[in-house]
Amino acid sequence: MGKVLVAYSTWAGATHQVAEEIVKELNKKNLQVNIAAAKDVKTISEYQAVVLGTSIHAGQMTGDFKKFLKRFYKDLATKKTAFFVVCFNMIEDNDKNRVETLAWLNKTISKFSDIKPVSIGLFAGAAVTESDEFNRLNVLIKKLIESMKKSMDAERGKSDFREWEKIHAWATELVEKIS
Repeated sequence: MGKVLVAYSTWAGATHQVAEEIVKELNKKNLQVNIAAAKDVKTISEYQAVVLGTSIHAGQMTGDFKKFLKRFYKDLATKKTAFFVVCFNMIEDNDKNRVETLAWLNKTISKFSDIKPVSIGLFAGAAVTESDEFNRLNVLIKKLIESMKKSMDAERGKSDFREWEKIHAWATELVEKIS
């Protein structure tokens, strides 16, 4: 088995944390895995497989996710590639929300039709206010996230809807698909 890259594009850090959990699961299967922010990846030539994650906000992928696809689409078309999405739309994992979330993702990845993902993971998000990524955001975006967190905590009793068991299960199933 060759090397695997888990690259992520995050807004405030929730997708980064999901990527770290995916890496832990892949490491349990003795894969050689590297993790990096999508914006920091210079080459993917040394990897047999790439797992690329993004958050979705207002139906849009992050800019770094789109840039990664543009930069590496020719190489990704020749590698085993998987995508994962972290999105509040997936708080309720039902057919309607899956279809809608996949449509948002497909709006971006359909432009790169040579990339044939071996798997796509759809995961609920979190309003993260304690991370390096959050600390680097501008004041207005921080206020927006803090407001979202406060609202979710008041309305739903929590602001982190990530289902770690689901994420771990997806990563475990992914091993066979990228090996």
